[in-house]
Amino acid sequence: FKEVKMKKILFTILVLGFSLIVLSGCQTREDSSDWLQGDWYSKDWNVTYTIIKQDENDWEIRDGEHPIAKCSQEYIDDEDSKEILLIDKKGTEFHITPIDKTHIKFQQVSKDGTLGTTDAVEFVKKQY
Repeated sequence: FKEVKMKKILFTILVLGFSLIVLSGCQTREDSSDWLQGDWYSKDWNVTYTIIKQDENDWEIRDGEHPIAKCSQEYIDDEDSKEILLIDKKGTEFHITPIDKTHIKFQQVSKDGTLGTTDAVEFVKKQY
């Protein structure tokens, strides 16, 4: 009887230990897009965009006090892709790819039939 009770206790400890390992792994996921928040400057366009994460999937891109777009984040199926895709209600896509911690490639792609598609431009994160 004592042996069965010890096995149950040992099994419970192992299950709890495994659960803690799995939970801590989930908390340290690197696919968070929080790093994108902040002020980004483009020398090519001579403009600073402020990118604001409003909640898990909703973003706003602003040029100073002027909203450029309110977007929802779409997820790329390719696990190796680091690109973040934001799409506004009009169908304009904002493709944002990190170069490193302070540089991104930013491309605006308008829906077919509308103006506004741009070449990819480099932005640098402003440090305060």
